[in-house]
Amino acid sequence: MAASTIDKPPNVASRCEDGGTTPARRPNPAPAFSFAAGDDTGPELEILGASRKTPGPIEAISGVDLSGKKKIVFWIGRGKTGKTTGIRWAAEAAILAGTTLLMADMDPTNDTFSKYIDNVARPPEASDPALSLKWLDKLLQHALEHRLSLLVDLGGGDTTLRRLVEQLPDLVEMAEAQGFAIVLFYTAGPQEEDLSPLATMEGLGFRPSATAIVLNEAMADLGDSPLQAFARVLRHSAFLAAIGRGAVPIWMPRLLPAQQVEIRRLHFRDAAAGEVGQGKTPLGPFDRSRVLNWLQAMDANFAGIRTWLP
Repeated sequence: MAASTIDKPPNVASRCEDGGTTPARRPNPAPAFSFAAGDDTGPELEILGASRKTPGPIEAISGVDLSGKKKIVFWIGRGKTGKTTGIRWAAEAAILAGTTLLMADMDPTNDTFSKYIDNVARPPEASDPALSLKWLDKLLQHALEHRLSLLVDLGGGDTTLRRLVEQLPDLVEMAEAQGFAIVLFYTAGPQEEDLSPLATMEGLGFRPSATAIVLNEAMADLGDSPLQAFARVLRHSAFLAAIGRGAVPIWMPRLLPAQQVEIRRLHFRDAAAGEVGQGKTPLGPFDRSRVLNWLQAMDANFAGIRTWLP
């Protein structure tokens, strides 16, 4: 793929997609709320697509249609909730489709995203909060000015986006006025504390219409059904308030040979195809099949919000 010739911040790579029309916005009437672990007062919410003991069809939950729009996509979550797995999958799908986008790794302690995907930008001083905020500010302005979609991995516990929203509470409206959509993916495991990033940003009033809560089945104990493992999360007021104002819940299936894929530093589709990567041998036929089935399940579970991805 040819490199872009536009001016850009250091270490930022570009890829392109067609422009389009702006969909109608959905109102976000939910009031601000505080996060409290142990709050499970609501009814349990069933989410379609969870892995079952017996096979069954996976039905995708649909969200607002963002077809043809440029997107600024943030993946947010506590550490070790599968955030980087999700964003790697999204980036690989975009690259495979020939989409052009900017990509950034804002995680100050773990640069996994930029290690797996080429041309991912990273702040020169990722451990300095003030410099990271300034860098993200410039990156967002660059994306808007040059009409490029942007995919950002925010580190677990990173406060850069929160501080930017505190300075620019109308960030969503500003982006939409320029024909962009802001998309939020929150990854969470079965711990109630995993909802704290969601609660914080919702409490600040940062509630884009395109918000997904990605529940990572890999965080549940083997043998537990996802609905059992995530029962308290699905009843928590932070989760239910976000769903009530229009956020979309999505299951992320467990990838059993994830560690073997990581050791080889492989893209998921390359792992399924039997590539070697940095290992001496490819995955065995069973694990290749598991990766392929995982990719198919991801495509199915995210089908209803496929237009949210770059």
